[in-house]
Amino acid sequence: MADTVNPLALKRQTYLTMFKDGVADGLLNGNVDDDKRWSAYYKQGYDFGITLYGRTLEVESVDA
Repeated sequence: MADTVNPLALKRQTYLTMFKDGVADGLLNGNVDDDKRWSAYYKQGYDFGITLYGRTLEVESVDA
């Protein structure tokens, strides 16, 4: 049997990868990757990463 790739699974993996890249860029880098800016999933991940970063700063300021 030939190795077949499920197109839907491949699409989902791409969406998830874009979201994760956005989270990493927002949380760790704080910079948008211009090559991925076109993706709605990347933008959602980036916004989520920025939100997490902001919450981290809030927790650190309370603990200090």
